[in-house]
Amino acid sequence: MVEWVTIGRAKLALGDCRDVLPTLGKVDHIITDPPYSERTHSGHDAVAATKRRDGAERLALGYGALSRDGAERLALGYGALSRDGAERLAEIFKSSTDGWIVWMTDHTLAPAIAGKLESFGRYVFAPLPYFHAGRSVRLAGDGPSSWTDWLVVSRTKAQAKWGTLRGGYVAGPGWDDKQRMGGKPTRLMELVVTDYSRPEELVCDPFMGAGTTGVAAVKLGRNFIGIEIDPDAFDIACRRIEDAQRQQDLFIA
Repeated sequence: MVEWVTIGRAKLALGDCRDVLPTLGKVDHIITDPPYSERTHSGHDAVAATKRRDGAERLALGYGALSRDGAERLALGYGALSRDGAERLAEIFKSSTDGWIVWMTDHTLAPAIAGKLESFGRYVFAPLPYFHAGRSVRLAGDGPSSWTDWLVVSRTKAQAKWGTLRGGYVAGPGWDDKQRMGGKPTRLMELVVTDYSRPEELVCDPFMGAGTTGVAAVKLGRNFIGIEIDPDAFDIACRRIEDAQRQQDLFIA
């Protein structure tokens, strides 16, 4: 049973995106940050601290891994995404939009995601870096820390005249406002939403989490559909997007 909440420009669904997306018809663009690979998740789960250097709180979100056998594995934080799961998501995403797909991931899954989207006839760009210096430390002391996430960006012919866009994102001061482990800074999502959508278009985030993409979309005059499977994260997203919508209403008034 899917629960829907409407907040101004935003429509939010508490449910599984694999069930919800096929019922929506086409959205203009998908901008999303699904779970990363098992390699990344096991690294996060090995850290015992309750708060990371980038400000992210650790929460038990309970999102199971998307694997071929359908089994869900829970970890401290939320389940990882397998290669098979990523490829199945890519099929759902490409059927849900003829616009941009902006998919945040790690270096392990990026090639599989890019390859699958390309197999559908989409143009896939070289992954864009999101670099946040000092966000974590490698506790084992055996090599470099992981300071970079990757954005797999793909388009159809409809976006061929979109314009030149930035080649990556570098965190700056004030980018430590993440609401939970694995979330993204508001400023990052404002830049991404600005780059890959236009005012009044419909942006969809099938892995909404704490709603940062929705906050950015509302602030920037986009319409938004967010889908989240975890009730606690969904409640946080509703509150944050409601606050953002209220601020926009005051600004307009």
